[in-house]
Amino acid sequence: MGHRSDTACTVNAKAVPSCGVLWGIATRPPTMSRLEQMEKTVGRPFDFVYRYHDINDQIPDPQERQLVSQGRLLHIAIAARDFRTGDRFGVTWAKIAAGDYDDTLSAQARGVASLKKPVFVTFDQEANQRTKLGPSGNAADFKAAWRHLHDLYRAAGATNAVWTWVMTGNARNLNRAASLWPGNDVVDWISWNVYNQSGCHSGSVEQSKFKSFDDELKPFYDFVKHRGRSIGMDSNKPMMISETGSVTYADAPDLTASWYAAIPVTLRHYPQVKAVALWDSGSGACNYRFETDPRVTEGVRKAGLDPQLDTGRTLSSRS
Repeated sequence: MGHRSDTACTVNAKAVPSCGVLWGIATRPPTMSRLEQMEKTVGRPFDFVYRYHDINDQIPDPQERQLVSQGRLLHIAIAARDFRTGDRFGVTWAKIAAGDYDDTLSAQARGVASLKKPVFVTFDQEANQRTKLGPSGNAADFKAAWRHLHDLYRAAGATNAVWTWVMTGNARNLNRAASLWPGNDVVDWISWNVYNQSGCHSGSVEQSKFKSFDDELKPFYDFVKHRGRSIGMDSNKPMMISETGSVTYADAPDLTASWYAAIPVTLRHYPQVKAVALWDSGSGACNYRFETDPRVTEGVRKAGLDPQLDTGRTLSSRS
């Protein structure tokens, strides 16, 4: 599939690669068949797969066990939600911190422990959205819930959990992110999401609102570097772009293709970023699927086969 096998890159116990950058994906639907289709499309396997769960889900599910057995890393996001109900904010951070969901969360922790390989674990990703901070609880509640979950995993023997703090990368959400740092002792990776939306939430895509991968990565990176110390953050922790993608310009798909192709070029300026995951999803104007136009697909393929990302046996268990 084009993935080089002549190097000896590995990952350590905290999933930090010894060389290059881990290349991941979140697929919709989150199935093995979709993942395999995307790997065939881009000409290489992905190093890690991002999957999303609520507080009651089985973790890992059978597909996730298969992913790990095949040599991929997992990134698991656990939402403060019960997807079986229509109540989006019934599961509050305060209730989680108080232990109301310890039975199911502890079962998930035991499941992660059973994998015996590093697993990125995120509690309530993008908590700095204005639709979460407030309705789900205040900043103190979030930090208490995060630390409580960390305690549950430690009690379950899930020392292989790699705690990954995921925020939105949007500049207008930085102050909210600053209030949500749970502590250096309970976070291993700092992560945020990077999108070129170009006004898509208004219902249409405007080329004049194009933002490069670097344009959208930099605000949160600078926030970590310039404000991290003031909130008690170790700003030298490894960094991850947990979701990334660009809308496709119907009249200028080459511009979208170049957006993706520039990812490894940009990453050379940010050596602390050790992992990046594509967001293979979207609907309407905010569609980030990259296989709909062959020129965009080729941009993604070009990025993934760049030596910065295509480091061969990055995962030591992969043959």
